[in-house]
Amino acid sequence: ALQESADFYRVIRTTGYLLFILHINACLYYWASDYEGLGSTRWVYDGEGNMYLRCYYWAVRTLITIGGLPEPQTLFEIVFQLLNFFLGVFVFSSLIGQMRDVIGAATAGQNYYRSCMDNTVSYMNTYSIPKLVQNRVRTWYEYTWDSQGMLDESELLEQMPIKMQLAIAIDVNFAIVNKVDLFKASSFAGECRNGCDTQMIYDMLLRLKSIVYLPGDFVCKKGEIGREMYIIKQGEVQVLGGPDGTKVLVTLRAGAVFGEISLLAAGGGNRRTANVVAHGFANLFILDKKTLNEILVHYPDSEKLLMKKAKYVL
Repeated sequence: ALQESADFYRVIRTTGYLLFILHINACLYYWASDYEGLGSTRWVYDGEGNMYLRCYYWAVRTLITIGGLPEPQTLFEIVFQLLNFFLGVFVFSSLIGQMRDVIGAATAGQNYYRSCMDNTVSYMNTYSIPKLVQNRVRTWYEYTWDSQGMLDESELLEQMPIKMQLAIAIDVNFAIVNKVDLFKASSFAGECRNGCDTQMIYDMLLRLKSIVYLPGDFVCKKGEIGREMYIIKQGEVQVLGGPDGTKVLVTLRAGAVFGEISLLAAGGGNRRTANVVAHGFANLFILDKKTLNEILVHYPDSEKLLMKKAKYVL
């Protein structure tokens, strides 16, 4: 919305400059006509009709070089007309350039999206990727672009200073992450009454990765080694179980968290106990065990707290 407002403002500003230049030129034409004598030649304003509109009409035809104007008769008129033609070429070319820049800025994101899509399709065609897979890839591109307006949020945020990245991450994600039992204050077994260091959670927000899953995609499968925690940003996922692994045990919606036990397990991680499948389009945040360990190096108190919780939960 902000980009659209900026583009609209640029169009209005450019149009305003053009109208002002035409106004000045209309005034100069009337001055030139009065200097030569109203109606003294076919080129000057003859003094009939609405003075401002007639002069403004002449200014528009001259600056936009429409043509069909009366030929100047005197040296003064010739010089004045030549200057107007030169000014008209400059104004018209500047206007076209401004409009090109506005359109280019407004469509830059869409052009980038189309370029990425076309390159990916070309790659899949080169290696004869099955049509079913190609269609799912196209669907991912289309949904991700329509829902986020970009293909990779981190690519945009990396261009900003860390302070701005953190400010955005706090506004967007802190409320969700702060609700995760693993990180918030608790009082199990009479211990660990305080939550994790808030600054640690801030650092973690900067390391979350956003991934879009298509309908039917497996987020994780039963028996896999779990090394990630998932936070549902948008959409739903279903936890499947039963003898054949198709029974819906529970449906998790936006704000829900699963897989956090994987961050606490020692060694390589614990195995997943159920299949988790995207029910419709789902946008999830992922935090892996390696990233969490890198963060905890700087927060020993929070690390001790999480280890205590790990012993209690596991």
